[in-house]
Amino acid sequence: MPSRSVLPLLFLSLASAAAQNPDPYAKSGNPAPQATPLAAEQETALLKDVKVADGFDVTLFAAPPMVNYPVFVTAAPDGTLYVSSDGNGSLGRDPGRGRVIRLRDTDGDGHADETRVFCEVDAPRGLVWDRDRLYLVHPPHLSEYIDADGDGVAEKENILVKNIAFGYEDRPADHTTNGLTLGIDGWLYIAGGDFGFMDAEGSDGRHLQHRGGGVIRVRPDGTGLELFCTGTRNILEVAISPTMDVFARDNTNDGGGWNVRFHHLLPLTNQGYPRLFKNFPNECIQPLADYGGGSGCGAVFIDEPGFGEWNHAPFTCDWGTGALWHHQVRPKGATFEETRDPLPLVRMTRPTDADVDAMGHLYVASWKGATFKWEGPDVGYIVRVTPKGSSAEALPDFDSLKDSELRGQLQSPSFRRRLAAMQTLRQRNSPIVAEHLQQIDDHQTDELRLATSFPERASDDEVIAAISHADPVVAHAAIHAAAVRKLDRHLFSALDEGQGHPSGPLRALQLLHTPGVVGGLIDRLGKTSNSELRRGILAALCRLHFQEGAWKGDSWGTRPDTRGPYYQPEPWDETERIAAVLKQALESSSPDEAAFLIQVMRLNRIQSDDALARVLALAQRDP
Repeated sequence: MPSRSVLPLLFLSLASAAAQNPDPYAKSGNPAPQATPLAAEQETALLKDVKVADGFDVTLFAAPPMVNYPVFVTAAPDGTLYVSSDGNGSLGRDPGRGRVIRLRDTDGDGHADETRVFCEVDAPRGLVWDRDRLYLVHPPHLSEYIDADGDGVAEKENILVKNIAFGYEDRPADHTTNGLTLGIDGWLYIAGGDFGFMDAEGSDGRHLQHRGGGVIRVRPDGTGLELFCTGTRNILEVAISPTMDVFARDNTNDGGGWNVRFHHLLPLTNQGYPRLFKNFPNECIQPLADYGGGSGCGAVFIDEPGFGEWNHAPFTCDWGTGALWHHQVRPKGATFEETRDPLPLVRMTRPTDADVDAMGHLYVASWKGATFKWEGPDVGYIVRVTPKGSSAEALPDFDSLKDSELRGQLQSPSFRRRLAAMQTLRQRNSPIVAEHLQQIDDHQTDELRLATSFPERASDDEVIAAISHADPVVAHAAIHAAAVRKLDRHLFSALDEGQGHPSGPLRALQLLHTPGVVGGLIDRLGKTSNSELRRGILAALCRLHFQEGAWKGDSWGTRPDTRGPYYQPEPWDETERIAAVLKQALESSSPDEAAFLIQVMRLNRIQSDDALARVLALAQRDP
């Protein structure tokens, strides 16, 4: 270690060197990519950072100056790779840092030898290549960039969804709207960070606000914008299986009780962050696994020839634990269970994302050399991982295939080829698309098929019946579907007729802030002497005492209030009426019911002098 007398000289020397070789991009910009191969020793040094599982080969696909700061990657079927390159990372807001780079390996040696700037854009995030266009999340928007002539440079941009994230004028791209995945159902699935968005607008004029993390979906033309699920923290991307099972690796809330979680995400479900997971765990979907520390990033589902025991599984990147993890799962009712701890297929420094092409190649990106913002131009690299001894069949020209030939491609062992065939058929409006989707539906468990039917296919009566389903995930999804459809009359009928346990209809009713629901609950409270039903109604009224306050765009930070059930509880038109009923119930109820009500009021953050007085009275009666 240098002596104290030498340290000042050392600092002066370093400062002098920095002054002589300043970073010309220290305040803005990003150098143009160059197809300059690395020296052998440079490549060897970078590959020392990478370890792959037995049975796989790895090559350095690209590194600076060919590409830098890879945030997300997406592979075309032929292996052309598109990279979101963002020198600002999550905390910077300097101008000119972002772009999408197209990389090609023209001689098939596992190294990219062609690089081009496909488009320049701030904060590029999740991206998907489809035929002649790139779908790209770039806060604040979701756009398509069209490359009609295939030269690797986009000629046209169309904004599909406006303001689906905050832009740089509001905040940097941290906890923002992130990854993008194309499902075989033809929808784009967007991983939303928990800082949310105020007023997203699709191309059909449909609006959506979301305060929190979750998954948003939209058609590739920007229509049909909707919330798929909510209650995650800061997921960066979802992995979607060939049968439309959606998985994601979440991030911790920095020691606040929410660790890195592995989710199976279903429509209309709530995973619980930050409002429910601590004090109302029975009202949210539990994760498949809790991994403790780490930092979840990108994800990919691999179902490709040659991957052997690693195949047909979701994979997730974790920046903190430094690996691309393989998750072994099997169906369990309406969800899945993880059958063993995840195994690393690839280990590297700060992996950000991974994707697979239709030729059996896996691409994994590293953020090595930086943390959360600009650290100079020489940051990051991308490797290509391939099963040893594998060789892919020649890739067909999907556009030139007849519909009958595309139907044959839907039986390919390569999911990426099946997806490309489906997109081609979808572009032709072929009836084969619906046939294939029905086949997918037929392969699901009965519970999963039911749970995924609630947004559209299920009738109102089927939704109400499913609220009492033995599978808790089915029941949860049905409860939220009933609330979304505003089926209060059906719910009250189920309650009155004793269809299943009363907790199901009551959990749905407590999500509906209307005078009619409040009045219906109060009326039934006064008419029943059933202690279990009374407690359920009182709990529902406690939940309806407040509503979630109007959001003005402020951030809740990385450690938001987790008490729940609302982040911003505020009174509404029915608060006074509910408060009066609760007061009367406290005064007239039995000691057991009063103790229950006081506890539920506390959980719902209802402050009441009457509750305190009742607590003191009960204490005096039974000290």
